[in-house]
Formats: sequence, C-alpha cells, structure tokens
Amino acid sequence: MAKKLRNLRRALVRAVSDPSEVITKCSPDSEKSQESNMLNVTQTSELVDSGSEEESFTIQDAIDQAKSEMPLHLICTDDGKIYDRNAIETQFKAEHSSFFEPTAVQPDPDIMLEVVQKFFAYVMLSHRWEIQEPLYRDVDGSDIFSLSQTPGTTKLQNFCRHAKERGFRWAWSDTCCIDKASTSELQKSIISMFKWYRNSDLTIVYLCDVADDSAEALRESVWFKRGWTLQELIAPDSLLFFQKDWLLLKTSDDLPIDNYKESPTFRKLLSEITGVEDLSLTNFDPASPTLSIRQRMSWAAHRKTTEIEDVAYCLMGIFDVHFPVMYGEGDSAFRRLQIEIMAKSDDPSLFDWTGKPGSNSLLASSPKCFDPFAPPLIDPVPATMMLAKAMHKIPFVKQVQKGIDRVSTGLFNLQERVGVNAQHPANYIAGAKIHCHGLEYSIWDVEETKAMTQSGGKLFQYHIIAESLHPVTVTLLEPIKTGFGLGRMQSKYLCIFRVWDQSLATGRSTVNDGNHPLRQAFVGHLLISQPGGIYRRVQVKERIVAKLAHPLEFRMIVQLRTLMIE
Repeated sequence: MAKKLRNLRRALVRAVSDPSEVITKCSPDSEKSQESNMLNVTQTSELVDSGSEEESFTIQDAIDQAKSEMPLHLICTDDGKIYDRNAIETQFKAEHSSFFEPTAVQPDPDIMLEVVQKFFAYVMLSHRWEIQEPLYRDVDGSDIFSLSQTPGTTKLQNFCRHAKERGFRWAWSDTCCIDKASTSELQKSIISMFKWYRNSDLTIVYLCDVADDSAEALRESVWFKRGWTLQELIAPDSLLFFQKDWLLLKTSDDLPIDNYKESPTFRKLLSEITGVEDLSLTNFDPASPTLSIRQRMSWAAHRKTTEIEDVAYCLMGIFDVHFPVMYGEGDSAFRRLQIEIMAKSDDPSLFDWTGKPGSNSLLASSPKCFDPFAPPLIDPVPATMMLAKAMHKIPFVKQVQKGIDRVSTGLFNLQERVGVNAQHPANYIAGAKIHCHGLEYSIWDVEETKAMTQSGGKLFQYHIIAESLHPVTVTLLEPIKTGFGLGRMQSKYLCIFRVWDQSLATGRSTVNDGNHPLRQAFVGHLLISQPGGIYRRVQVKERIVAKLAHPLEFRMIVQLRTLMIE
C-alpha cells in the first residue's frame, strides 16, 4: 500500500505542475468527473495551498488515478455483486460524503490518499480454468453467493472469502469480470491485464492440482505450464499460493503470511521451476536493457494456451507492446507480436531461435523456438586459432587492433548517417519482407561432416568456412549445396549474417570480456540467396555462434549492408 500511496502522491504533484496530465488520467467513463477536473486544472499553483479547493482537487485526482489503474469490473466481497469503475466511485462518495462538502474541514491530503487507496484496493485471482466456470452473464444482475454450486463457483466464492478476510473489498477473476460478449471490453481487458496484475495489492494463486506442501507437488502443477500465468507470476508485487483445499501452501517455514515473493527460498524454487531469475520475479521491468528478448521468450517456451492466438496475446505486457486482438487469425498473432517488438527494439536476440520458421524465415513460428540454449561454443579449426594467438604475440598488435576497431566504429556511424541505410538503419518490414541491417560474411566452402556422411542423409551437418570468421560447424533441418562458392552472382549464394546491434556502433556491450563488441562471439544466421536479390534464412537445428578469426580485420565496413529476407 505504501508504494501505491507514493504513486498517487506523485500523480498529484504532476497534476499541480502540469494540469494537462489530469485530463489524460481522468476516467473517460465519468463526464461529471471530467468537468470537475476541468474546473480544477484552471487554478494556479498558488491556489493549491489555499484550502478547500486543494482538498477537492486532490481527492478527485486520487479517485481518477485509482480508477484508471483498476480493472473494468470487480466483485464486491461484501455482497458478491459485480460493479464497474463508476459504480465503485459512487459508492466511495456515498460512504465518504464529508470529503465533498464545501464547508467541511478537510483532513491532511496524505490521509485522504490513504483512504482512497484502502477503499479502491483489489485482489486478483490467478488460476487454471476448469469446467463450469461462472461467466459474466451468470453473475451480472445476481451475486456469486447465489449461484448454483459447481467447482468453478466454489473456487470463486473461496477466493472472495479469502480476499475479504484480508481486508479487501474488491476482487477480480478473469472468469466473470470480463464481459466477453463485448469485443471492445475483451480487447481492452487483454491489453490491460498485465497492468492490472501489476497494480493489484495482492494476487492469489490457486493451484487446483496441488494437494500437499511438498516442493515436488508444486513443480508438477499445471499452473506453471499455462501461457497466461507467466505474466500473473511476474507482474504482481505480492503473491500468495493456495492448495487444492484452499489452505496456504507451505513449502518451507520461512514463508511470509502476506507475500511469498518476500521469501528468498520460495523465489529460488520458483526460479528453478520457471527459469525466471530472481530479479525479474521481484522487480520485473519490460523496458530493462539487460533482459534480452530471447531470454523473455524462453520463459514461455514450454507453456501452452487454449487458443492459438493467446500464445502472442499473453506476452504483450512482458514486452510492453500492444496491438489489436483478433481471434481467428491463428499463427499470425505471434508474427504480429514479433513485428511489434522489432519496431520497438533493436535487440538482435529476437532472431536468436532454432526450429521451424513462421511466415517469414527470420521470424519464429512460436515461443518453442526460443527454448533455452546451452552456453555458446566456438568451433574453430586449430590452425586459425594458432594463427590468431601468434599474431597477438606480435608487439603493438593489440594497440593496432584497438585503432582498427575505433576506425570501424566511426565508419559504421558515418555510413548510418550518409550511406544507403541512412533512412532505415533499423530492421523493418515492407512487402512481407524484413529489411535487416547487419554484417554479411560470404561463405567460401561447405563440406559435409563425417557424422552427416555416416547418418545416410538423416542428419544435415556441415563444416563452413566464411570470410573473416573462424570455421564453424552447423546442424541444419534442410540440406545445402556443398563445395566452393563463387561469389554473390552465384545462384543459391550462401552467407553468414550478423544482425546489427547498437553496441557495434557505440563500442559498449553487456558482455565485459575485454574485447570490442565487433570481436565478441555472436549468433549468426545462415542465409541463402533467392531470385531478385532476396534472401531466405536456412532452418537450423542448433544456433550458429561465430567469431572473427583475424585480430587485424579491415573489411568490416564493406560487409555492412541491408538485406531483404523473406
């Protein structure tokens, strides 16, 4: 609650310093509320210190802020009825009418903020859908306590009972608090769901398949295998886990009674089960530069959803992107998710996946393609490694190499401003083709491995020699042409492509191994040319990790280009 009070207080300060923000944050559902704020925002900042007008402005702003952060519909744990935001505001004003009397002596603004926050605080339910769940139409005009007894109704009633026991008046469940007959409400709910869980004062997790306190039973719960529950784990500040019989789960003795996320032992267990590291469990930030796209996708690699489209929709909040919800589009939803991510981020790990591609060969078909990988390994021929080590022993080679890196970085930046890519230095999609910016390394020779020869065509594995790079061994899902390449004019020309990373221009990388980012290992993509100057990404079974072979490499600037990939 203290955190939300600080947020409301900051909203009040912003409203005083920039009154236009109040209009943005006001609920669009209440014309009366908007008119009230329109009158208040015309006041000067000196008026804030003058008495009753400060109190009226402050409490209405706090109400509008609280409404904007809560779901569209909530269950009242007192009477079991469904209320919308405006009805909740009306009930608050009826119970606290003294705050709105012009002649009343108003309390301290912090006290009023606390009153607003306590009244509007709500609890979210996280669970797996079962049979006979009560829907919005079942509860609208009635109450949850009058419904006929089914497993779903019993779960909802127990959830509201536990919420009320913990002092919360409002509760939310995705079963009955979304009017799915309204397309606009369904879309807004899906887009806002991450925010609602993040703003909740408590999220109750109900595990219908966990019957005891053992960590083994928790590990096997289907709750960890569902797509929507990923954001329901990460977004909330406070979580409580309940077993099948609605008793608190007690996997250890140090679990706090009000928030399991405060327990290091329990967080460690959650990390082991989900692959989500400790920091993201407690302080997840979708805009964090240290959390790669591939890493977040890997969290969903083994999760399933009932609807195909939900594979993408349930990840919108985790990547902080939004796009229209269109059930029936099928796999296109995950393609649209990747395109939205590409438009917002230049993180090349979006393309760091293996397996079956989507409609574009550079885009994955599902989160399964981002299954966590083993640590990257370089597979160089010993002779090239020996040559590189020998050159590093030559006096001043390190200094010359650093000079070359600085010159290359400067030329990269110059080409970004005045070269052929100046208008589109980032990756973008046009004509169903991804225009991808990066470094192209021509492949000179392709040879079958001994393992491929012995497999009788069941394994596609090759040794590849590319310009400027250490030789690599690739394992593919399709065959490629072997032998020496004759250059870009050859049909089915092959190259290894390094997607552009901003660290190549800045010289700063998250990996601190003492090398310039140009000389660090990178994930390469095997591309094959198609008619018309278009490329296609070859399907790989294992990621290709490559590295520059020569310490003194001058050709990097001429390898920078934008390719069209279909």
